[in-house]
Amino acid sequence: MFVSIAIASFIFFVIWLTGRTGEQELTRYTLLFHKDVSGLSVGGPVKYMGMNVGSVVMMDLERVKQAERTKELEPVEDPEKTKAVKIRVDIDVLDSTPVDQGTFASLALQGITGVAVVNLESEPGRHSALDVLPGRDYPVIPVKIVGFSALMSSAPEIMSKLNNLLTQAGKILGEENQSAIAGTLDNIESLTTSLAEERESIAAIPGNVNATLGDIQATVRQLQGMISDLQPGINSTVENVNRSSENLASLTGRVDALLRDHEKDISHFMEDGLAEAPALMKETRQALRDLEKLVQELQDDPSQLIYRQAENSVEIEP
Repeated sequence: MFVSIAIASFIFFVIWLTGRTGEQELTRYTLLFHKDVSGLSVGGPVKYMGMNVGSVVMMDLERVKQAERTKELEPVEDPEKTKAVKIRVDIDVLDSTPVDQGTFASLALQGITGVAVVNLESEPGRHSALDVLPGRDYPVIPVKIVGFSALMSSAPEIMSKLNNLLTQAGKILGEENQSAIAGTLDNIESLTTSLAEERESIAAIPGNVNATLGDIQATVRQLQGMISDLQPGINSTVENVNRSSENLASLTGRVDALLRDHEKDISHFMEDGLAEAPALMKETRQALRDLEKLVQELQDDPSQLIYRQAENSVEIEP
């Protein structure tokens, strides 16, 4: 009787723990974990928003083939997800549980005993039903690391960064750096002492700056006055320039009209007149040579201008 009561109590406890009876239909899903699942075991409860809806029925290591690594169910944001080994966890969940493409699974610690449970949650909005992917026996629910589990999973990385930070701080506070820091502090003290000795000169700086600003303002006023005086002349000069531009434009128009009116004459001059230019230059050079010869003869015998000896004359000695 005692054994029968114990067995019946155990069966009742299991039914109460899973939150279902044998008459309720179950649906099996697969979870793929990339990180440590310490505390989770076969028979562990599965909860949906805190309510028992199923249990873990199988846990196994699954090696990922190289060709399957590019077919992740969700974007790879964690380098740990590129590992070649995953932990496959199959769960049985009540058929009435609203599991769809917006549902995700996470691990949660129950109490202080370290026992982990699978917690299912859904994102807001309407989502399609989960489909069985090729190569899988059951629909796969995506896994997210949230809450305390996320903190614990990132604790080694945080400790490594903290250790690196402390190492760098130790290097900064080394003996060499301590001497350098001490020298820097001495230099700062010397600088402050020098500034204290020159405090009268420093106090006079604002007055000098104000005087300089006054001189600059006076110079600006003088420049403004000069510009005001030159303004009429500048306006007159601009008007003259505009008038000259207008006259030049008028002259250009006249030249264009003259060229249009005498286009034939200019063409005739370019064709015939310029063609005779080489002969004219040749004759001019010949005339210049003859003139040069005549001048040379006159320089040798100037009397040729007023007297020229006859061709048949006879010279008589005196």
